[in-house]
Amino acid sequence: MASKITQFVLAASFLIVSMASALDISKQKPVDENMIRVAIVKQADDVVLSIRGKYRILDLNTDRELAASRNFKKSRALFHDKGIYIGKSFFPTNKLRIVMSKDLSVYRGGKQKRYRGMMDVIVKKKKMLFVNVLDLERYVHGVLYHEVSHRWPIEVIKAQAVATRSYALYQRQENKELDYDVSSDIYSQVYGGKSAERYRTNLAAKKTKGMYLKYQSKILPAYFHSTCAGDTEDAGELWKHDLAPLSGQRCEYCKRAPYTAKGWKKNFKSSDVQEKLIKAGHNIGLIKTIEILDHTKSGRVKNILITSRDGKQKKVKAKDFRLIVGPNFIKSNFFDIEMKGYYFDVRGKGWGHGVGMCQWGAAEMARQRYKFNEILSYYYPGAKIVKVR
Repeated sequence: MASKITQFVLAASFLIVSMASALDISKQKPVDENMIRVAIVKQADDVVLSIRGKYRILDLNTDRELAASRNFKKSRALFHDKGIYIGKSFFPTNKLRIVMSKDLSVYRGGKQKRYRGMMDVIVKKKKMLFVNVLDLERYVHGVLYHEVSHRWPIEVIKAQAVATRSYALYQRQENKELDYDVSSDIYSQVYGGKSAERYRTNLAAKKTKGMYLKYQSKILPAYFHSTCAGDTEDAGELWKHDLAPLSGQRCEYCKRAPYTAKGWKKNFKSSDVQEKLIKAGHNIGLIKTIEILDHTKSGRVKNILITSRDGKQKKVKAKDFRLIVGPNFIKSNFFDIEMKGYYFDVRGKGWGHGVGMCQWGAAEMARQRYKFNEILSYYYPGAKIVKVR
């Protein structure tokens, strides 16, 4: 892989002041009310980048401009000896900001993703964090395609746009002291940058521009998930929330969703699960049995009891167990467990944590001609749609 990467030399002429003025890329505030910070790559040793169009490179510690030019081909960014290399050029700082007029591409796992706005490169403990800093509306454009089908009715995509914007604003408020507001994976909202933009999802974002949800004058953390399988979950079962719009309710609209009608099943080797539990800090021997202790009011598993072959027992919250084993394997906490010696089966229904809007249910509501505001009122009762000033 490395032998195929073109090393582009960032010439010393980048530092010429006249070049910077010719580019006319205006300096932007680190984070203002219209911006969101998205962690794209975490804990990286090196990342391959390329840029289209004009760009500037700044030292985030001093705001000093380090380089300015246009277009560079694939170059490897890495940290070495108290600075950051991009290609063969060295920048003596642990925090860089790349400001782009068009877009920057990141190459990972054989795939290329393009991002708008700015890209921060932050080094901590000799590992690199890449954070895309961009306009909130552009962020919403980059999320929708990954969270709902762009072929679904436009009203459900509009509902998703409002929920996405609301969730992002809430997380930005909560994480303002951190290096980023949201991540680009399933643990936040899946974000694909400019590469994920599509006509219909962009249209839904534009039609709801600036709209988000509030409850009792505060931004609502508008959680959502794929399929609730009949009942949404009380957010208080998973996080420190006591909010009426997120208290859980009956959902009549996702009966035909794939993981409601047919459910799902996964077989596990007990020793593999034991290894994951130990790595997560749960000291447990070889698993003999896993029992369900209790359920939440929605019917999801709340706690499980793991008994090892040496007779020791460990109580584990089901939400933690799901994340440890893998949320794409145990798709929800609507499950039963069947032990089979050194293996066990987990059978369940639904997909996701179950809090807030059920996306498959929302899609069915849209098919039944409900408008986006009605969908949001159904899944977040009591919340109001407001607009960013």
